[in-house]
Amino acid sequence: MTATLAAAYDAALYARARHEAEPTGALFTAPQRPRTAPPTPEQQRLNLELLQQGISSRHHAAPEDPEPTAIRALTIQPPWSDLIALQDGLAKRIENRVWTRTWRGTLLIHGDLTVDQMALALPAVRAALPDDYQPVKGFVIAIADLTGIHPDDGDCTPWSEPGCFHWELTNVQRLHPVKARGMQGLWTPKRPLLDQIATANPALVTRLAAWAPPHSTPAQSAQRRQLPSRPDSPDC
Repeated sequence: MTATLAAAYDAALYARARHEAEPTGALFTAPQRPRTAPPTPEQQRLNLELLQQGISSRHHAAPEDPEPTAIRALTIQPPWSDLIALQDGLAKRIENRVWTRTWRGTLLIHGDLTVDQMALALPAVRAALPDDYQPVKGFVIAIADLTGIHPDDGDCTPWSEPGCFHWELTNVQRLHPVKARGMQGLWTPKRPLLDQIATANPALVTRLAAWAPPHSTPAQSAQRRQLPSRPDSPDC
């Protein structure tokens, strides 16, 4: 078969295009690493020491609290936090959460800075709170015992919500409010905050005695730190 001029032109064009598409030149050439002698035993030892120092500096253990406490705290949006602090038959004794914990013990109830405005419109909430209700925001307002957590089992109390874990609160006592900064989740209050709570609530000395260091009472600890006995205002 005789090749035509058009076919020869197409073949030349294809060859040119293929040649230009092939990466050439210094920009497409992988750099060649210079050949080096293998490290000596002394260099290997130094490299290993540097590697160990880098690992230890990045993965050091967190410092331990010099005065650890067994108590925990939970930040809750008002009016739910204030409903827990109530001392009457309408008080909220179930806290609804979408997560659970294995921890059980004494729990501080802390009012969040953000108010659940939708909750204030609920008839049950309005009926339980006084007419002149003012949310207590940014303060620890109650102490309770977290005695159990169970999954949704229906309306175990009027305050139970479906689809949530029901945190069972007992032995709830209202506190004179103590200002504190809340956190997400179940958090551990620091010793200075516990001393302020003990000073502001002397009637709870027996219950708060477990917070103090050995050979010290909560009041003595607060006096050493010269903490104020009461906040200036219940509002943030």
